[in-house]
Order: sequence, then structure tokens, then C-alpha cells
Amino acid sequence: MQKYNSLSAVAYVRYSSHMQDDGNSVAAQTTSISTYAESNGMEIEGWYIDMARTGRNTNRQEYQRMKQDIEDGKVQAKVILVRAIDRMHRNAKNQLIDVEWCEKHGIRIIGVSDGTDTATEASKLLITVKAAVAEDFSNTLSKNTRAALLECAKACKHLGGTPPLGYTVNSEGTYDIDESTAPIIRAIYKLYLQDMGYNYIMKYLKNKGYKTSEGNDFSKASLNAILRNPKYKGTYTYDRTAPKDSDGKRNSHAEKTQYTVIENGMPAIISAEDFDKVQAKMKANAGRHAQRAGSNYYALNGKIKCADCGRAVTGNVNYSKGKKYLQYRCTCDCKHKSIQVNRFNDVTFYALQQCLFSADNKERIVGIMNDQLRLEAHQRSAEVAAIKDKIDKLNLAQNHLLASLEAGQATDTIMKKLEKNEAEIAALTEQLEAKVSDVSAVDDNTYNELVKHFVSYMGNQKTPQAVDLRNAAIDRIEVGSDKTTIFFKHGVSINQDTQTYFDNEKNWEA
Repeated sequence: MQKYNSLSAVAYVRYSSHMQDDGNSVAAQTTSISTYAESNGMEIEGWYIDMARTGRNTNRQEYQRMKQDIEDGKVQAKVILVRAIDRMHRNAKNQLIDVEWCEKHGIRIIGVSDGTDTATEASKLLITVKAAVAEDFSNTLSKNTRAALLECAKACKHLGGTPPLGYTVNSEGTYDIDESTAPIIRAIYKLYLQDMGYNYIMKYLKNKGYKTSEGNDFSKASLNAILRNPKYKGTYTYDRTAPKDSDGKRNSHAEKTQYTVIENGMPAIISAEDFDKVQAKMKANAGRHAQRAGSNYYALNGKIKCADCGRAVTGNVNYSKGKKYLQYRCTCDCKHKSIQVNRFNDVTFYALQQCLFSADNKERIVGIMNDQLRLEAHQRSAEVAAIKDKIDKLNLAQNHLLASLEAGQATDTIMKKLEKNEAEIAALTEQLEAKVSDVSAVDDNTYNELVKHFVSYMGNQKTPQAVDLRNAAIDRIEVGSDKTTIFFKHGVSINQDTQTYFDNEKNWEA
């Protein structure tokens, strides 16, 4: 191979994760190219490195940037240096197309370790043959790899990458529940089933210090993926996501019609019943995005019905003389007048307040609340222990990785692992700080404040606790032309004072 004098070149490196141990690591490729350039009097004008990218298509960011820089004249290089020709392509057709492109732009391709150079006709033929061989090897490797992965999938093993949030991978390669992060999954499902929207759930998780597997705050997309993942009900799946399109892009929401499904193949974090309820709710909500996104809160939506026809009475906005009014309005043709939301909420929740917080109930309510606080404290202590244990293990792993660095083993894999562990430790530490805060017991002052603000809280604050209490206490409310009746559930009894209050309240209509 001839030498070049003071010739400008660009270097292209493609690192594929499954090839990292056969001399194609980034360090091996860059060293080989640098040594060749130096010995041949070449100056490398720019480096273009694609990490963990397949050579079966050309949809690689750095590869395309290199071509664009050449076309735009940002680099004056006349040579593209690669360690071997298969670093550019494992597809014969793409290889031929780009060889022609390089010829058009006066660019030579040199494989520094396999003797290829498009400066000669013999090398052009050799490049085509090598690309065809590489393509056949890649196809064979893909088939063999897929067959091996399928066998592992039948054993319900983790097949690489980051495990789903809430799980760890044991020494046998199967899933175990990670009690430091599983509470995040349980909280997401519970809040969604309580009609909490994505915005509320994201805020709740942020306040708790919860992070995704990548150490980021939760987004609507990440919540959606978690709520749709059947692994959380114990159903192991493999090869569920549709393959990449012709441009190398993947739609994470698109699924294949057939894929590996093994019921009870892994431990369940969520009950199958709750998972199925979530799927039904997501399907029902799919066509009502605009309604869910509204900023107005109607605390009794879903509980009010027309006494005559049984159809729902729902919250809506009415504008009159430039002012905004929130109302509960019938969706039927029974011609009932609309009801002021605030007034109706106040009357309903005042009645519930009188039922629940009678003098006879006080001692029992305080006892139940303190029992619940003690239970939550016990659960929190278990979660704290799990988080601390995970932080300790990550710190130990960091020490081993740092020892490797001190020994001169500064590989890309080690550096990435250090960065990932550091981000995970930071996320867990934030989560830990949110959990260790003490919760005071309920005393007389706390109880009196609760009673004082109960009506306003129930009518205006959309929280899981308020929704749970509403659903547990109120069966339905029937609105008629001359009478409105509230039906409480079994165990909630109305007293005489409350009945008198209701009888005296007549001005509910807007």
C-alpha cells in the first residue's frame, strides 16, 4: 500500500456492543487508525465515532455527519480511514452506494488493517466481496443470537439492558422484586386507579424523590410505558416491540401481533386485577384527552345522576356577563336546572362531615388514623432499609471501578458504568431523604384542624385520600326537579342535625 505525503484524512469508528472483545473496541480502532496515519504522514482532520450502532444500515448519526461535513466543505480530507471495511458497512448494497459517493467527491476509503484501498480497481472488487461476506456473517450472527435469546426467554431470563423499574436481576439471570423501587410502581398504579392524572402523578413522584431507571424525573411517556407493561402483573414477555423501520427508527408503543408471552413467568408487583383495570381505564380515557386536561375540578363527578332517567350529571363551565361559573349539569333532556358546584359540594361534604366526625366517632377515628400512620412508618422503614442497602452496594461497585481506573483500565465501559452508578446513587439519596422525615401522631389539635377544613379540602383538593374517602362514603346522589337525595354507603349514618340542615337548604340551583 502506497504512502501519502501530508494528506488530510478523516477517521470513522463504529463500535458495536456485541463486538467489543474482538479488537473492535473504540480504543483498539482509534489506536490502529492513529498509528497508520502517523506512519503514512497523514493528518487526521476529524474523528467520527458511532457508539453501539449496527453496520447493517447507514442511519448512524456520526457517519451521516461525516458525509455532510465533506459535502459542505467543512473538512478538506481526501481519505476516510477505518480500521477495517466492515466498520463502514455490513450491507453490500450500501457499501457499493457509498463507494460511488466517495468517488464522486474524490474521496478514498482505506481499511488500515485489512489492506483495502479504493485507489485501486482490485480493492474496489475486494471491498464488494468483503461487504457481502460481512453481510452474510451479520445475518448468520443475528439468527444465531436470536435463537439463543429465544431459549433464554423461554426460561424467563433478563436479556440485557436495564431491567424494568421495580426489578433486579439475580445470579441466575431471572427477575426479583427490588423493594427499593417497587413502591414507585405500586404508587403509579394506585394513583392512576384513583383518577389522578399524569400531571398529578408526576408531581407526586417528584416530591417523593422518585426517579426513573435512568435517574430522570418521570414524564408522561415513562408513566404510559409503565402502566402498559404486563411484566408488572407477572407476565414475562419477549420481542413485544415492533422492529425498526427502514430508517432505523423504532416506535416504542408499536407492538407485534405475535410475541413470547409466559403467564406467571416472573414475580408480580401489581395484581392482575389492578393491571387489567388500568388497561380498561386507559382505553376509556383515550378518547377523552381534552376533558381530562381541563384545569377545573368537580369533586362529585361520577357520583351524581338524574333521578328521573339515571343519566350522569357532570361538571362544566358556564360564562355569563363575563364571569365564569362552575356547574353540575344534566346530560339528559329532563330539563333540570344546573347546580352551582361550590354550593353543592359544600352541602354534600358538610353532610359527610357531620356523619363522620360526630362526638361518638372521634376516639375511633383518631385511633384508626394513628394506626395507619404507624403502618406507613413501618412500611417506610422497610423501604429505607432497602434503599440504604442498594446505595451501599452501588458505593462498593464504585470503589471497585475506581480501583480499575487507578490500575490504568480506563475503558469506555468502566467510565459509563461509573457515570450510571453515580446518577443512580444521587437519585436514591434524594428518595431516601424524602422518606426519613417524621410524621407526627394525630392529637386533639390535629383532629380539630382536620374537621375545620374537611369541607373545603374534599371539595377543592383532588388527592388520592380525598377521592378514596368520597368513593368509600358516597354511593350516589340523585338530582330531581324538586328534591336531591344523597345515598351514603353502608356504615355511614346520618344524624338528626344533618337531616335538619338538609331540610333547610333549598337554594342549590344556579
